[in-house]
Amino acid sequence: MNEMIVTTRHKVFVNNPVQEFSTKIDNSTVVVGSKGDELTVRIHTRKNENNTKHLFFDIFSIMYICLGAFPTIENVTFNGCNLDTAQLAKKYYTRKTLFRDDLRIANICSQTINQTIIDNYRKKQHEPISSLQYLDSAGYETVVTDHRITLLLHIIDGICDVSDKVLTAAKAEVVNRYKPSNNPGDYLSKVYLVSKDGFFNYHRQYNCGILKLMHIKQYDFLSMLSDTRNWNSHFLNNKKPNRIKDGAKIVIFFEIVHYMIRIKIAKDIGIELVKENIQEYYYTVHDWILEILYDRDDVLKSVTYTNNKRKRKFQKEIHDYLDSIQTTRIINGYDL
Repeated sequence: MNEMIVTTRHKVFVNNPVQEFSTKIDNSTVVVGSKGDELTVRIHTRKNENNTKHLFFDIFSIMYICLGAFPTIENVTFNGCNLDTAQLAKKYYTRKTLFRDDLRIANICSQTINQTIIDNYRKKQHEPISSLQYLDSAGYETVVTDHRITLLLHIIDGICDVSDKVLTAAKAEVVNRYKPSNNPGDYLSKVYLVSKDGFFNYHRQYNCGILKLMHIKQYDFLSMLSDTRNWNSHFLNNKKPNRIKDGAKIVIFFEIVHYMIRIKIAKDIGIELVKENIQEYYYTVHDWILEILYDRDDVLKSVTYTNNKRKRKFQKEIHDYLDSIQTTRIINGYDL
């Protein structure tokens, strides 16, 4: 029997510890658990080293989908011998800005790491998932936003790999729901399928108010993404008037689309989502838009922004109080 032990780190495990669990995958026993920010994966198997690596990286990709980042690999051993991790693909080195609690859409547990989830994941087309992982890597951190959102919008094509029958039904749904003046086309219909399950339904259910802040409706959201992808890919002069041009709005759309793509992947492979996390994330996006587009904080929805506002208010009150004490001492001559 062989044993692979992989030690990883992610700060999300500090506030969301992974209670140790054991599961059977590919006739191998997989044990996962965390302590502090360190998470360890142990695989007991009859597989050789190379096949055990393949199993681990399938599990690792599930963690990425759940957390929005690959935990940092600290050490890998196979039967007690250290393995060289220097030659790992660059996609496994997620940029540090994505190591955030608010990106977690599912827990790491036996309901997300098991044979059924792994089998469903293996049935998916992996190229678009890999592209998403590379897009999140440290190597892509300095790539311009226009290029990043173009790649992200192409990923939708691969993620939404549906039959002609499903796509035809989606087009009909778009026409019936939004009554567009033009044929919605294949790509916009795919954007609709991803947006409906990953954004629109939550936006409506939790009254997120994001689209209202951006002065657009659902079909505007779809057509802006579609036009942006088509114009950036083919440079169609002024034939795509709804494309996103403003830098701040490109960043906002990028965050929303990236998040809803992960939700789509998770749902497709049967991962149970933590809905209150999704609610809080979209509330945070609402408050973020309120801040960067309107410089306001009067109608906050998220716990994150509300707590930060309270913290700033408390800090200001302490600062003002200390200033008043200092002023009183000076007036009374204590410091003279």
